[in-house]
Amino acid sequence: MKRAWYLGHAADAVGDRAILIGDPGRLTRIAEHFEEVKFLPVSRGLQTLTGKFAGREITVASFGMGAPIATIVLHELVDLGITRFLRIGTAMYFSPAAPGDLLISKEAIGFDGTCSAYVDGGGPYAANPGLVETLWAAGADQDRRIMSGRYATYDAFYRDMFGIDDEGRRRVEINRSLLTERSVLAVDMETSALLAAANALSVSCATICLGTVDAMTQEKLAPERMEKGERALFETALRGLAEFE
Repeated sequence: MKRAWYLGHAADAVGDRAILIGDPGRLTRIAEHFEEVKFLPVSRGLQTLTGKFAGREITVASFGMGAPIATIVLHELVDLGITRFLRIGTAMYFSPAAPGDLLISKEAIGFDGTCSAYVDGGGPYAANPGLVETLWAAGADQDRRIMSGRYATYDAFYRDMFGIDDEGRRRVEINRSLLTERSVLAVDMETSALLAAANALSVSCATICLGTVDAMTQEKLAPERMEKGERALFETALRGLAEFE
């Protein structure tokens, strides 16, 4: 039976759809939303589970952070037969989004180094419109604050997204103007590469993230709102992915 090179899992250990999640600490929290859960062996620090939600067998795989490893995880799971993917996590946001909003990717612009290995050019790369629609409906049914729009993805967090020194702040200020001009809603470190890879591999993919950092002020979401927002993110993501045909 086929087995993934880095993840180490066999094809019969995964579902037909997957959530890709950065922080491995979120695996135990999202596991609480499943009816049945099996934690798979950890390989290279990559933690994975497969469980049942609303009758669907869903795999949740952590990748840490960054486009290169996120696309490795996606590509290996595609090779095992998974065809529906959803990246969830946190993102920086631009107005009109507000702190704590759920932000769905319609498309993404790639400023990362991984996209070009899958698709020529910098995008924008489209998310699967059917998955975007089911995510929106799942959130609306639960009266969530949701926005959908364009993502942008960078590799160098402290140089291009969140300045903590003079050079970082200078570059981030330039990027803010560029992203505002291009009507970007959210910024992260994975979405463009995942969408580019998914399009190249002919599978479905989208992102839904909790807006946690104001891209203009770098103000962060308060911890108590983060906890509530994460639960809303999990519930919306699982419902949307489960309902997507």
